[in-house]
Amino acid sequence: MTAAASSTPPGGRYPGTWADASPAEVRAVLTPESAAEFDRQWREALSRAADTYDLTVVHTCLEAWRRVARVTVAAGGHDGYRSLRSAATTALEDREPGTSRVPWHEVRGDLGL
Repeated sequence: MTAAASSTPPGGRYPGTWADASPAEVRAVLTPESAAEFDRQWREALSRAADTYDLTVVHTCLEAWRRVARVTVAAGGHDGYRSLRSAATTALEDREPGTSRVPWHEVRGDLGL
């Protein structure tokens, strides 16, 4: 198995919460299709940061992809992540047209959270 196909970053270091995961650690666990999108967004963020002298866009990009990495690993790797995305897409497509969305804070309130 290659590093790209593994759900653990090279070197075996599992970041745990992913809060401090490096870009390489994040990319190592992504599906190939996600890794391609990560590469595109990462390069764009680096380019914008170079133009503006502001790293905020880089940090924002990395944080978003850390969440994808965390979900990929939690789903059991590439196949689990693909299944999760497929189920989410199906659920969104199967939703009745005009179905209202309920804000998350209301859902949490209804559940007593």
